[in-house]
Amino acid sequence: MSAPSLNPDDFEFGDPDKYRAHIAELMALVSMRANLVGDYAVLRDDAGLRYSMKCAAAEFRAALNLLGDLTEQTERERQRRQPASRTHSNPEARQ
Repeated sequence: MSAPSLNPDDFEFGDPDKYRAHIAELMALVSMRANLVGDYAVLRDDAGLRYSMKCAAAEFRAALNLLGDLTEQTERERQRRQPASRTHSNPEARQ
């Protein structure tokens, strides 16, 4: 059984799941392009091979960039919550 699909339109702007959905979508495209590369190689179609590989590389780079954005966002969220939990966890430490 495969994992449920993520649709980027189902999430609000700024939601980490929107990033994850876009990354999953791009990687599905990379997978499709990889299959096309195999077909073009068998057919000895160098133009199709070249084009599919360039598209796959661009989609992979875009997914990596989104992963970097997701990492930055989740780190900011973690840091934003961390100081609040420290100050509330031990009120006597401020005295």
